[in-house]
Order: sequence, then C-alpha cells, then structure tokens
Amino acid sequence: MASLHKHAKSPFWYVAYTKADGRRAFRSTGQQDKRKAWDVARALEKTSRKARAGELSRSTARKLFDDLLEDIGETPLSKETVRSFFSSWLSGKEISVKPGVYKLYQKTISKFLTFLGDKALKPLGDVSPADIAAFRNFRLKAQGVSAGTFILDLKALRCVFNLAKRQGLILHSPADTVDLPPLRRIERDIFSLEEIRALLSAAPNQEWRTAILLGFFAGARLSDAVTIRWDCVAVDKGQICYTQNKTGARVVVPIHADLEAQLLEVASHDNARGYVCPTLAKTPVEGRSGLSSQFIRIMDAAGVDARQVQATKRRFRRKTFHSLRHSFASHLANLGISADVRMKLTGHKSADVHQGYTHLEFESLRAGISALPSLAL
Repeated sequence: MASLHKHAKSPFWYVAYTKADGRRAFRSTGQQDKRKAWDVARALEKTSRKARAGELSRSTARKLFDDLLEDIGETPLSKETVRSFFSSWLSGKEISVKPGVYKLYQKTISKFLTFLGDKALKPLGDVSPADIAAFRNFRLKAQGVSAGTFILDLKALRCVFNLAKRQGLILHSPADTVDLPPLRRIERDIFSLEEIRALLSAAPNQEWRTAILLGFFAGARLSDAVTIRWDCVAVDKGQICYTQNKTGARVVVPIHADLEAQLLEVASHDNARGYVCPTLAKTPVEGRSGLSSQFIRIMDAAGVDARQVQATKRRFRRKTFHSLRHSFASHLANLGISADVRMKLTGHKSADVHQGYTHLEFESLRAGISALPSLAL
C-alpha cells in the first residue's frame, strides 16, 4: 500500500509505494495539498500494480496519467492532438522566422501529418519513436529524398516535440532517439571563366546578366542576387552592402570593375530605385518556371554541362547558380586571398562576421575583389 510522509526540508508530501519490480520507492508528489498528494499516491500504486500484472499498455498508462491530472486540477495530455499542437507550433513560427524557413517547416509538417493519417488526430503522446523511424524510411525509400533533406525534416520535428516536452505535454521526445541516415554529400563543381562568359552571352536579358555577375563577383546566392536593392549599392564608395536571406549575415562586398560597368549600364536605363533585378525579384526560386529552372535553361543555351549525377532516386546537378558562389570563393583561394578575407566576402560564419570594417580591412577586401579576372572578352 502507498503511504504519505512529510520531509523536514520540503513543503511537499512524499509517497512511499511499491514499484513494478517489487522494490519500494520514496519520492515527492510535488503537491502541498494532502488530498492531491493522495491522488498522486493512488495513481502511482495503481500503475505499478498493473505493470506487475502485465496489464500496463501505452494507452492504459496514458489514461491513468490523464485521470491523475484531472484529479489534481491539470489539463489532461490527451486533450492535445498531434495535428492541433503541430498547427499551433507552425502558426507561431509564421511570425517568428524568415519566410523561407517557415515554408520549409510548413512542408515538413504537412508531409508528417499526412504520413500519420488518422493518428494525427490522436493524443500527441501517442507518437512513438517507431512512428518517426517509419516516416524516415518513407521519406528516404518511398519518396527518394536525400539524407540531407530528411535531416532537415527531423530537425523540425525535434523542435516541435521538444517544445511539447518543455511544456509538460509529453515526457520524452520520440524524435530524439531516431538514428540519422548516413550523409553523403555531393560537392558542387565550379564554373571556368570561359563557362561564365558563355552564361553571360546566353543570358536572355540584362537582369540575368546582372544576377550572374553578382553571383560570381559578389558571391551572392540566387535569392540574394535577385533581391539586392539599389539602396544597397554605393557605386561612389565602390561597395555593395546587403543582408543575406539565408543566414541574416550583413555582407559588405567591394564592386569589381566588370560588375560596376553592368550596374552603371542598368542604372542608365532605370530610375535606380527598388530592386536591381525587379522582374527576377518577383519570381519564385523553385518550380518549373522558377529562377533555378530558368538558370538551367541558360546553361543549356550556353552549352555548359550541368554535370548531373544520380543521388538516391533523384538526379543532382553539380553545377547550378550556386556554383557561381563556389567559383567566387575558389578563384579567390587560387589567387592567394586569405581565408579570413574570403569568409568576410562570402558571409560565412566567423567570429567577427557582424563587426564593422576598418579602412584597412575594407582595403584588403577591395584588393581581393580586384584580383578576380575580368570576364570581358
């Protein structure tokens, strides 16, 4: 039988009861009210008795726990379903993270809830590590996503379940014990100078020429290259200062002579306000008509091999717009530009990435950009 006791150094009642393995245990009920402490004591004793008799299933344990929570005036865990909690979490993220990150979360949550089917309407605590492992296998084998993609899925799921754990809605996160698939990285190739010249010649308009030059001479990612605004460009100071969409890092890049000539030409036909590439800025990156697909068509027109390789069930292009960023960093490295300078120019994380530049530091960046060869024929 369970019994209640007082501890000299604690305001809470303690319960002595027999565990499932037959041993006696002594622990705090977390309750100062003796009536509520007895509710906890009886629940522990009942749970242990069912466990000793082999009658304690997951659903039975949850029912006992929910009954206890109601007895002590708390909200039962079963009131929160998987779908309701995930939807609530996602709504909070819509206003607290960048739109691109939110879309990734939204995609993962939608796929996970669809995969669970009717179980998404059951209590949050009913999701087990086996469910997460089954989702992993489904994504990797049935849908053929890469290991890297699933790892992003798992990070999102862990965020949700760890929040539920912190709120006391579940005891353990089912996503924490699932094994990760081996990560096989396929490196991007870089463009040669001849290939970049061919891309510029095949570009269908001035906006794409500008974006390509920003990719190579500023190391800008595609989403950054097309959303740089004129107020980020200071031709008189010879620099572009913008915030990266992916990392939030503030990057200051000196303007190469080739890029300067392109920007001046574009500005002469524009009012130099808003986006430097206004049409591309309104176009989504992904999709059949998205910017990534448009760039692939520019590569085809330029006769540049995308170097496709097979990765799981999908084909992967070693050369994409992002290869311009790799080319930018690689050419700087080949010219002997220091790693510190390269990290500042690309916006990769470093101890002083958010610090202001002194005149001497900016001159070293300018020297690095000036060392890049011209693309003019």
